[in-house]
Formats: sequence, C-alpha cells, structure tokens
Amino acid sequence: MTPDELPAYWDRIRQKVADEGPKAAANAMARAFHNEVVGVELIRTSHAPGTRTPAPPGSPPAAITGGLRRSVRLTAARPTGAYRATAEVSPRIIYARIQELGGTVTAKHLTQSGRPGYLRWSGPGGFRFARSVTLPPRPYMRPVHRRMVADGRLRQAAAAAVRKLVP
Repeated sequence: MTPDELPAYWDRIRQKVADEGPKAAANAMARAFHNEVVGVELIRTSHAPGTRTPAPPGSPPAAITGGLRRSVRLTAARPTGAYRATAEVSPRIIYARIQELGGTVTAKHLTQSGRPGYLRWSGPGGFRFARSVTLPPRPYMRPVHRRMVADGRLRQAAAAAVRKLVP
C-alpha cells in the first residue's frame, strides 16, 4: 500500500465500523449475557418436582424442569439510530416475570357456583390449594446484568466484536 492509498483505506475501515459495529457489538453483548443467564445463573440450584424450593429469597430460582432456562431467547440486534443497535435477551415463559420481581398470584376464575376459584399445585404430601400465593423475588436477569457491567465483560464482548471488523 502506498502512502497515497492510506486515506482511502482508513475511510473504508471507518465506514465498515460505522455500518456494522453497532449490530456486532449489540449481538456480542447479548450472546455473552444470554450465556451467563442460561449457563450459570439458572443452573445454580435445582430440585425434584414436588419438593419445596431450596433457593432462598433473593437468589435465582432453583431449576425444576428447566423450562425457565430453555425459554430465555436472544433476539438479533437491529439498528435503533445513528451508531446504535439493540439486541434483546428475554424469557418467554409465563412465570418468568414473577420469578424475577416477586409478587402475588391470585386465582382469577370463578367456580361453577360463582365463588372465587383456587390455585392448585403439587407439593410435599399432595396437592395444595390457595386463592392467592405470594412469591418472593428470585432475580436472575438483573444481578447478571449488574455483574457483567461492573466487571467489564459486556464492554469486552462489544470491543472484541468491533475489533474483528478491522482487518
């Protein structure tokens, strides 16, 4: 390469990074986050179906069937503005949000006699019934995000992805 060709070479690199960098960075961060959530956080503890959960409040939910873990999906990055892109990692199972944030589940249906219905689940010694159940928060997404921002892993994943665009 001659000195006269160098400015055009640098312009091509700059344009490639501007065009592809945001999506590459967002996808790399999402992959790293997804891998940490499903490969570390959601397999910390487990127990057999029908037994009481050993996961203490404030820690990630204990795996029973692996449904929550399998439901966590990664959506590829899309441009969201100049030099910006967004990728998404989110669980798709109905109970994901209440596990993360905690809250009260209340039976919404009415019995045949018009009275409020019951929730039913299997527990030690048989089935349990209640009109409502309050679940403590068992965060599994927010703690991973905080850790990965604090220790720099998300930034490292983004930087590595952008570096791969430069010849």
